[in-house]
Amino acid sequence: MTSDPTCDPVTGVCTPAPLAVAATGQAPTADQELIYVGDPMCSACWGIAPELAELKAWAGKRGLPFTVLVGGLRPGGGDAWTADFRGFLRHEWETLAARTGQPFDTAFLDRDAFDYDTEPACRAVVAAGQMLDDVYPFFASVQRRFYAENHDPTQPGFYGAVCRAHGLDADAFRQRFESDEAREATRAEMARARRLGARAFPTVLLRDGDDVHTVAVGLASAEAMISTVRSLTETATPAA
Repeated sequence: MTSDPTCDPVTGVCTPAPLAVAATGQAPTADQELIYVGDPMCSACWGIAPELAELKAWAGKRGLPFTVLVGGLRPGGGDAWTADFRGFLRHEWETLAARTGQPFDTAFLDRDAFDYDTEPACRAVVAAGQMLDDVYPFFASVQRRFYAENHDPTQPGFYGAVCRAHGLDADAFRQRFESDEAREATRAEMARARRLGARAFPTVLLRDGDDVHTVAVGLASAEAMISTVRSLTETATPAA
């Protein structure tokens, strides 16, 4: 599948390719939750990772659930690995590195061939989420291994080190990762993200009952996101 998403390193917004298959997903159970929609192979999502970790820690102290949904930036890949495409990525990565301070190993872009298919990385997060109470650290480890350590997340062997780092049995993970059920669950999660209104990555949402509010789209500081969440969840105390 050929896709043509656009990532803007200035705004920090990545627009995903169209999703071919829409499926229903699980209904959330908490009265309120923060929902982070991203893709482990979305450069802006890696750029904002430290801010998201701070937001997640703040939310945890308040007992506010932090849910990760994979949105699917380039599910199926298909972009020709041309000099122009690699140059586009190099400019994007270098700009985001300068802006955010996050490490990007551009040596990855010197590879002779690569299919920028983000479905396997998204599926890995979904599979790990079925085995872990908190999948965000796994998500962040996949990002780091790709962007900062020059490893290919489209290859199943990529995930062994990530599993070991998070106490997962690598064989059990791989069996789940390669299952049709994981593929279906990944498509369902991508579809749910779109139904919630996430049309670019990274997106942070606040679900309050049946209402969904946008907290941030693109690069944003933890301070700004926390301020927005506070304004959405807290009411002023009436004067005595």
